[in-house]
Amino acid sequence: MKREELDEDVSEKFLFEGPSGYGKSWLSANIAKIYLIAGKKVLYIDPEKGMDKQKKKIFSNLTDEELDKITLIKATNIDTYLKYMLGWTETKQAGTQTVEFTHGNDYDLKVCDGITTEIEQYKTRLTQKFIKQGYYTIGEKNFSITNKDTFVLPYNFYGKLYDQIKEALVTMLDHNYDIIASMHLLKDTEGQRDLKESIYQKFDTIIKLNKITLSSGNPKWDATILKNRGRESPNSSNYVDDTNKFLKYFIKKFALDYDEVIKRFEYE
Repeated sequence: MKREELDEDVSEKFLFEGPSGYGKSWLSANIAKIYLIAGKKVLYIDPEKGMDKQKKKIFSNLTDEELDKITLIKATNIDTYLKYMLGWTETKQAGTQTVEFTHGNDYDLKVCDGITTEIEQYKTRLTQKFIKQGYYTIGEKNFSITNKDTFVLPYNFYGKLYDQIKEALVTMLDHNYDIIASMHLLKDTEGQRDLKESIYQKFDTIIKLNKITLSSGNPKWDATILKNRGRESPNSSNYVDDTNKFLKYFIKKFALDYDEVIKRFEYE
């Protein structure tokens, strides 16, 4: 076995965590770009934006051949998001033979952008539905909503969703493709603490993104590595002073020419 073959067997499971505007999607899209430049296939699942201005700018200078290798899914509902996280099997009849086709897993990288955004959108849509109809149902019993301004969605409805997310992550992490995921900071509730703990257990590398304002008034992004299972890190310490070092890590992973690749990136 050659050393490069040994490296190929090590899959990456990265999770970026941080508030909105801290660069999670920017990093995820740029890492996906490196995979495309390296000739790899990418599935990018986005809960709300699809091909927004930021991604269009990042991907704009890719060749047609490179662009052909990315599938961008605008997952506007939780069923679509989970479908592409998990992949799915389709059965077709070919003469007397029944053939199964597996979809959604033939990729080198899956990007699951905004996992918690999808959760919040699901909860919001369900809340609006119940408020509009004036009641919600648990089991066989209906409960009236007397004050729409103070109504809070009961845990019964999204506890199952948390379990589905955890199950999807377990299934994904059993595959050999690499995973880049991003999520907002979770709230300090029992359900979300349990979800966070479960997610943390499943990812090899967890990175909390930070944003500070310099004396010049310009923003600067850095990061703290919360978890890393001994795999080569972009920085030997837990603190990373520049999030661009993560891009350098992935460029190195594919033995690409750093100077040539970095010319194709936009920095803001």
